[in-house]
Amino acid sequence: MNDYKNQILEILKNSEQPMDVEKIREAAGIGNWNTALKHLLELKLQGIIEGQKTTKSWVFWIKKEASER
Repeated sequence: MNDYKNQILEILKNSEQPMDVEKIREAAGIGNWNTALKHLLELKLQGIIEGQKTTKSWVFWIKKEASER
């Protein structure tokens, strides 16, 4: 897995709520919005993260295990 994907996973693991592409992009230091979305959608397709298309954009999160709540 590349550095961007690892950074994205760390950001989402530490997030209390779902995050949109722009917030994840800024936190991960990714320069391009489309690059961030590409990595996020790849992680979603791999089943590593969850994502939902909204009327504005996408939001992503990692499911917290019951023991982590």
